[in-house]
Amino acid sequence: MRRLVTATAILFGLGTALPARADRDDERNDRGQAQGNRERQDRERMERERQDRERIEREREERERMERERGREAREREREARDRRDPAFRLRVAPPAPRPEMRTEAPTPQHIWVRGYWGWQDGRHVWIDGRWALAPLPGRGWIEPRWVLENGEWAFYSGYWGPAAVPAAPPAPASVYAEPPPPAEVTITIGPPPRRVEGVPRQPGNGYVWIAGDWIWDGHQYLWSAGRWEAPRPGWIWMAPNWQTDGNQYRWRPGHWKRR
Repeated sequence: MRRLVTATAILFGLGTALPARADRDDERNDRGQAQGNRERQDRERMERERQDRERIEREREERERMERERGREAREREREARDRRDPAFRLRVAPPAPRPEMRTEAPTPQHIWVRGYWGWQDGRHVWIDGRWALAPLPGRGWIEPRWVLENGEWAFYSGYWGPAAVPAAPPAPASVYAEPPPPAEVTITIGPPPRRVEGVPRQPGNGYVWIAGDWIWDGHQYLWSAGRWEAPRPGWIWMAPNWQTDGNQYRWRPGHWKRR
């Protein structure tokens, strides 16, 4: 009898302990699931915040880029208007004939050929070689520099990058090589240095004229203008620079082209 009672008590205890343990396990599972949900929500919230920060940063960078682009376009338009309107300088010395040049292969399809031209540096004409260049802004084309005879002076208008839809500036008018007024003489009291000895390079083509080097007075000092070959100009002749002395004064007339 005693054994039967003991066995019954054990069975009764097991019957009540098992549901309690199951309840505790369910509670732990619920807590774990809730914790997992909170962690997942935290990760999702942090991801949304990160994406918002990146979006705000991209928008800020885009605004700054557009502002820089607008400022760049404004500067280009201002420079374009200035170069189109005002000559860079005026001279009484005619530019030489354009030099023949060999165009190389374009580095990329986007590059634009900028032809060589005569500029003015250190009191003399200087040839600027042609080159390939990229437009500073999309839709821009190169408007070539040009020399124009205006009121007896040679006005140089710089090249610039203008809208591609605008036709290129017309070539220099037929009067570009019209005979200019004789260059003004210069009278000074300081004699020129001895003429330099220079070698004459090979003639680049038939009819080219050798312009010997000479000293040029720029208003402050003598500058050596190296010799050069110039393309022929039918009907024109090169008048070499002329130095004359009169007591302690020196008169100099620059070299120039003159009709035959």
